[in-house]
Formats: sequence, C-alpha cells, structure tokens
Amino acid sequence: MQMSTPSPLTSSEHPAQPVHESAYLIEALFLLTILATAIAVFMSLFSLAAKRGNESAELGAATYAAANVAERFCADPTSAQAEYDEDGYRVTCDVVPEVTDAGTLYRATVTVWSATGDPIYDLSTARYVSEVS
Repeated sequence: MQMSTPSPLTSSEHPAQPVHESAYLIEALFLLTILATAIAVFMSLFSLAAKRGNESAELGAATYAAANVAERFCADPTSAQAEYDEDGYRVTCDVVPEVTDAGTLYRATVTVWSATGDPIYDLSTARYVSEVS
C-alpha cells in the first residue's frame, strides 16, 4: 500500500479571512452619520417648538392686556385713555363715539404693540350709554 501525501491547498481552496477591523470602522462611521443627522433634525424641531412657544406666550399676554383695557373701557367709556402700559406692552385704545337721539354708542379698538413697534393683537368692542331717563 502506498501512502498518499495530502496535496497542498490552492488559492481557491483557502477559506476567506474575515476583515473585522475595517468592517467595524465602516459600520461605526455609518451609525455616527445617522446619529448626527438625527440630532440635527431634532435640534431644528426643538428650536422651532421653542420659538412657537415664545410666540404663544407673547400672544397670551397681549390678549390678557387687551382684555384688561377693554374692561376699563366698558366700565366707563367716556374716561378711556388713549394709551396704556399693561404688563410691559403698549396698549392703545381708539374710541369713536356715535351720538344718537337716545344715547351714545362708543366703539373702541384696542391694539397691543410689541417692543419693536409691531401690532400683536387687536380687539374691537362697543358700549352703548343711554341718555334717556
């Protein structure tokens, strides 16, 4: 009996050597790119939400200031001032009286102005004062 010696492996018969280091690096860079993109999107959304929240708070405060001036006007329309300072806002009250035979209809437009001079909120109201006894 003749013994056969094992034949040397050819290059096509060698098992593939895994390249772990470069695969992990590429996966890590890919995940970092996705993470950075997600963080950028979320920061943009949070910034927009904060801006909208500030605008909402400003509008709420302006509405409250306009309501206060409108209540003063309705209590006594003849003594309404032209300009008020309410909660740090400049509030104007333009009163137009319409005299009739039986009384006077007072119409008022209340406008709240921001610190930059832009109108934030407008409110129209009216009060009729009878002069019939």
